[in-house]
Amino acid sequence: MSDSDRLGMPNPAPLSEGCAIAQTLEQARGHATSFEQSFFSDRLSLLQGQVLTAEQALELEAFRVLALATAPEVEAQDLLLKGRDLLGLAQTHGFKLAEAACWRAIQWVQTRLKLHHAALESVAHAMDLYEQAERLDLAQLMRVARCPVLFMAEMYPELRQTSAELLEQHAELPPPLRQLVLNNAASAAYYLANEEVDPGQARCFWEECLALHQESLRLTQAHGLAYAELVAHLNLAVVHATLGHGSACREHLSQLHAQAGAGPLQQASWLLWERLCGVLLRCREGSRDEAWHALLALDAELAKAPVVSVGHRDAVLHALRYFGERWGFMDQALRASLTQLQQERERKREMSRALGETVHAVMERPRLLQANELLSRHGSELEQSLAQRNQELSHALAKVQAEASIRAAAEAALKRAHDDLEAQVQQRTAELEVALRTLMQQEKQLALSRMVVGVAHEMNTPLGNARMAASTMQDQCQALRQQARDGQLRRSDLDQSLARLQEGSAMVDRGLARAAQLVERFKALAISQHQEVTQDFDLAAQLRDWVEVWRGRLPGAGFQLELCGLPPALPWHGHRRALHEVLEQLFDNSIQHAWSGRSAGRIVVKLGLKSGEPLLGLDWQDDGPGIPSEHLPHVLEPFFSARLGQGGSGLGLSTAHSLVCALMGGRMAVHSEAGQGCRVAIELPAHPDCAEGAAPSQQMPLRESQPRI
Repeated sequence: MSDSDRLGMPNPAPLSEGCAIAQTLEQARGHATSFEQSFFSDRLSLLQGQVLTAEQALELEAFRVLALATAPEVEAQDLLLKGRDLLGLAQTHGFKLAEAACWRAIQWVQTRLKLHHAALESVAHAMDLYEQAERLDLAQLMRVARCPVLFMAEMYPELRQTSAELLEQHAELPPPLRQLVLNNAASAAYYLANEEVDPGQARCFWEECLALHQESLRLTQAHGLAYAELVAHLNLAVVHATLGHGSACREHLSQLHAQAGAGPLQQASWLLWERLCGVLLRCREGSRDEAWHALLALDAELAKAPVVSVGHRDAVLHALRYFGERWGFMDQALRASLTQLQQERERKREMSRALGETVHAVMERPRLLQANELLSRHGSELEQSLAQRNQELSHALAKVQAEASIRAAAEAALKRAHDDLEAQVQQRTAELEVALRTLMQQEKQLALSRMVVGVAHEMNTPLGNARMAASTMQDQCQALRQQARDGQLRRSDLDQSLARLQEGSAMVDRGLARAAQLVERFKALAISQHQEVTQDFDLAAQLRDWVEVWRGRLPGAGFQLELCGLPPALPWHGHRRALHEVLEQLFDNSIQHAWSGRSAGRIVVKLGLKSGEPLLGLDWQDDGPGIPSEHLPHVLEPFFSARLGQGGSGLGLSTAHSLVCALMGGRMAVHSEAGQGCRVAIELPAHPDCAEGAAPSQQMPLRESQPRI
């Protein structure tokens, strides 16, 4: 439960521009007591960084003094002096609302110093100022604010009369103010009942106290005043316990616990009142001796403990006096009466001292008025000097404003030029985007055309051979059928025809096989067709096995295939079949392109982990003629080959690149210079979590520009 909830007030909304300052000050004016202001002090402190008028700043500072009036760690005399200084400033400038706020702050400091008569005078000053400012709602608030001052001055008959007049003459009081008046009136009746000697008159006061507290409870429940409702339940519990109404007391305590939770009930004052209720109920309902000892123990505890509220000790002493006389404990009853008398004398002496200070202040008033008049004259001279200075500043300000207008015009022109340039840049950017999209579309069309031409060219030869063989076989069959029909078919002719048919069938089979092989290699470009799963294996041992197989396929004794940097063992988790296919394509590429027309050649394969990176590096280096610089950007594109139609399909490096990058999550780059051979650099993830199911761009950034389709 927040502080605002305990008070029955809404939580303050976040500050906004403009009317937030006036709204916050208006809320501060509506709080009747320094207790309420203390919960509002955090909201007031937020206004320190805001731009305030002089009157708003003075009024804000006065309310901050008011909020500190109940803080024991702050010296009351310092607060009183500060309030007086603020009052002088407000009177000098004629700020009515700020002056009224200063009188209210001074009143609560005077109440803390027990200068009750001076506090009542301060309340009257604030009420008059609010009436002059035509703030009748705040003037009414000041009439109600007299009640707490009268209560703390222990002027219970005057408080009872003032409260009755307010309730009768101001029937339309706002619910919070009406509840405050009812609570003070009920408290006056409570203490008058405790002090009354005549039992009949005391009974009237008790009935009046109960009626007022019950009306206060109904009012708080009807208007949702949460904290005030808790106070009403506690007050009714104390009154019922004092009168011996056990069930009613327990009912109100139960309601109090159900609604308060762990909030106010943890305060020392509330806990003492609850304990007092329990002791009084034991005196009415329990064992006499046990109740009497409990009452004496509570009195002894209150006598030693710091004073939380004079009401607790007064209530306990009254109970000791009442039950002591009733049960025959006359010594303790007499001692309680003497203690009450001693406390009363101490309070009277304190009030006499405060009254003396008030009289002294009244005697000092003429001198203070004379000093105030002198200050007013000095203030007038200072105002004239300030007026002259303000006039000079006004001229300087007019000059600065003229220069600012010239500068603003220049900035506006510059902004227009900037906006025009920005519009031109945006238009040019849009044109470039259109041109770029057109260029990309043209490049896509070019790549598609090249691919279609490559497919057609590669498929044309085997399909043409197959078609020619099929046509020859068809002619041969027709010739055989004609010879058989004419009866001229001889055995030698039949054997010769069957041999030709078998040769044609073999040619058809080779052509279709070549076409099927080209289709499979073309399909390999689509990585989704590759269904291999990753597995654990020794990459070093596997590479040695593959190299032994490739050495058996070398075209002659002058050709070499070497392994460099290979460790004894290299565990790896990856796609074994796909890696074999990649290296197989590189081996075929070296035989077809690097060693074509040569009698000797050398391939060096290097394998190892990259230092400082979780990468597996594999380099394939041959000593062929290299790749011309104009062909190098296109070597990884499908169907790009310098030997198209001469045994080269243009799919080897493209297939290898797709498997390395898309399937195995690595990267592949081709480096070559004319006459310096060709080097293919492959980098693969060294750990399985890097290689599974991620695109290359998500696993490792490419450090070189690689041609892609």
